[in-house]
Amino acid sequence: MPYKFGNTSNRKLSTCHPDLVQIHQLAISRSRIDYGISEGHRSLERQKELFDQGRSKIDGINRKGKHNFKPSLATDIYIYHPDPGTRQKLAYDPGSLCYVAGVILSCTAELVEQQKISHSVRWGGNWDKDGVILMDQSFDDLPHFELITIE
Repeated sequence: MPYKFGNTSNRKLSTCHPDLVQIHQLAISRSRIDYGISEGHRSLERQKELFDQGRSKIDGINRKGKHNFKPSLATDIYIYHPDPGTRQKLAYDPGSLCYVAGVILSCTAELVEQQKISHSVRWGGNWDKDGVILMDQSFDDLPHFELITIE
């Protein structure tokens, strides 16, 4: 059964760059794990709040993050499940987020190859894009995907 985004995810996705919209629309239709968009555009106040909580390395004051642009150049996701108790357990489960990241990165590569989008994506679980996940970074951000220039 192909998944699709609900109203809240679609509203958040609508604040994002068209390349991110295309990537996520394709990825959600192919993923075997349902997911939602937790953030697209983020205000500078929200950015500072996340920085103060230690959930971001960017404060939004000295440096803007990719979420702080309009349209947003980044999205954050969460794993969705219709049962609230299960959803709370799965929302940021590393294994599930890594699976969905693989789907998103694969869909991105396909859209780039077809020249349907003009950016690639960098994932917060593999910032340096070396294929080593959860071992060689000082800051893992598994829900985070951001647009980058195609190399």
